[in-house]
Amino acid sequence: MRISIITLDGGAGKTAIAFALAKDLDYFLISNDDSVIEKAYAGSAKIMKQPKIIDDVVYDFGGFVDTGVLDVIKASDLVIVPCINDLNSKMKAIKTINQLKAHNSNFLVVATRLEGDKDFDEVKEALQNVFSDMPVIALRKTKLFKNALEFGQSPLELEAESKQIAYTQRNILAEYKALLKYVKDGK
Repeated sequence: MRISIITLDGGAGKTAIAFALAKDLDYFLISNDDSVIEKAYAGSAKIMKQPKIIDDVVYDFGGFVDTGVLDVIKASDLVIVPCINDLNSKMKAIKTINQLKAHNSNFLVVATRLEGDKDFDEVKEALQNVFSDMPVIALRKTKLFKNALEFGQSPLELEAESKQIAYTQRNILAEYKALLKYVKDGK
């Protein structure tokens, strides 16, 4: 399976989501953007300006289309577009999908950094007003993904390691598990 994570919006959570999914799926991680992935996921991550198409991989693409990125998007089983509840981020998510929909039709929007149900509803409404059947999954605001990157452990590894994390992050972990299920099952 090939999963691409891309948006024109910086700071929407591309790298954190890409790292978490790659780690929990035991996939390779490739980025075309400067990031900490090679350190956080040593031996299983690579920064490449011209990404190669391989199997069992998560691609973390900066908000630009370098050589080879469109080929990867075409070959991807799923394209994930992170989006926060901010007018600019929603506009950039829509623009990203519009630019790429000729190359792939299997998109998922992940509404990130949500502070409540209202945030999720607003992101979902904005995207579904333009793309009526667009699936949208919630990931509320948390430091769990930032911590996962810093410690080189996935959210599920952090949950297994700490009862406190398992308890205090139970809501975000449930949302993240829904994302993992969608990626694995396509729904």
